Amino acid sequence: MTVRLDEAGLDDYTDGFEFEAFRQEVRDQYDVPSDGGDFARYLAGEARPDPGVVEPWREWLREQCRSGRAVRRVRVLYGAPGRYVRYECEWAYTFSVDAGEDIRVLDLVEQEPPAGLIGEEFWLLDGSRAVVICYDDAGRFRHGLTAEGADASRWVTCRDAVWAAAEPFTQWWGRHPEYHRAA
Repeated sequence: MTVRLDEAGLDDYTDGFEFEAFRQEVRDQYDVPSDGGDFARYLAGEARPDPGVVEPWREWLREQCRSGRAVRRVRVLYGAPGRYVRYECEWAYTFSVDAGEDIRVLDLVEQEPPAGLIGEEFWLLDGSRAVVICYDDAGRFRHGLTAEGADASRWVTCRDAVWAAAEPFTQWWGRHPEYHRAA
């Protein structure tokens, strides 16, 4: 049975995992309150925020690691990253990796898409519970749609395919200084 989740329901659903939370990101831009205006500051050329700004998220990641739970993410790129994705890389992913999140990049400019890739935003929890995250055209969250057990198998296949094909974020980011804001 599919359940439709609002933002609070999505947070509760994704926090309830035992050993692995996997996130796939495919959108070029998001319009979410959680960035706290950081994207605008990034575009304005302001200095990178102090790690303390993202400390609640980093502490959550560290706690998952201490508890033996894995938090993994694949950023799928269908073209050169735009301003928002470069902001994510420089101001979010670097802090998250330092706190224990395992992030990889699947750069489809550099390689063919793996069989099994689904072009959707989703979380997969413990390899058996998926939630597809739906946004409007401007990148604002609309709702999440759940799929569990056998109904989640297509997202399990996708996770396995993209994880195997993707490159560790720090390696990919290091190979692409042209995407850094300083460039």
